[in-house]
Amino acid sequence: MELRYLLKAILLPPFTQLIFVLLAWQLRKILPRLAKATFMLAVLSLWILGTPIASTRLALLLEQDLAIPPNQLATVHGDAIVILSGSQNENTPEFGEAVSGKEALSRIRYGAFLQRRTGLPVLLSGGSVQGNEHRSLAETMAFDLFEGFGIKAEWLERKSRTTAENASFSYTILAAENKTSIVLVTSSLHMMRAKWSFEQAGFYVQPAPTGFINTKPLTVHSFLPNAHSLQLSSDVIHEWLGYWIYLMLY
Repeated sequence: MELRYLLKAILLPPFTQLIFVLLAWQLRKILPRLAKATFMLAVLSLWILGTPIASTRLALLLEQDLAIPPNQLATVHGDAIVILSGSQNENTPEFGEAVSGKEALSRIRYGAFLQRRTGLPVLLSGGSVQGNEHRSLAETMAFDLFEGFGIKAEWLERKSRTTAENASFSYTILAAENKTSIVLVTSSLHMMRAKWSFEQAGFYVQPAPTGFINTKPLTVHSFLPNAHSLQLSSDVIHEWLGYWIYLMLY
């Protein structure tokens, strides 16, 4: 897992641009033209990926599944709602235990919204991704789902470390109860890879994405880089890399 995270860091901005800058420095004397081109590539790509207009356009390419209209939730069919984990925060003395991170909490909130309108049972999927968490992400999500929304999860999938394992281990749990048609809740940027993974595992999937990209009118600020937009571009590149790798491996 450490190698996977190292490769992820190298392939995503701004680490990639830092490598190009260091390479340009090493080439500055022996290949000055190549060094200049490498340096300009690093600077321009960092600028472009850090702008709201570029990061938003890239993110919209991943949002291939539309939201389920609230007035159509009564017609949603499935055996269970599956909510995928995100991150968790263990430095939370105000709660006395770990709580879900921002992205995971967004998924939990929408999963609770769906459960109350469909009555379907909920499976929470997520293990110890980093390997050093004090408890599984699914257990932390269960705490937030119950304490925050008064909903008790029917199943907890505690072993998965990747989206592919989310799908495989969830199928083992639900197929044993003849529940293979699911409403899948995850972030809009993650849905393409998640849906593909769960379908490969054997599920019929009704996508229920949340956390859609907030598009805004073009202004001068749309072309000025900022940390939020660079993070969004990094998340998008991460999802595309993950999707292509899954297509090759699975």
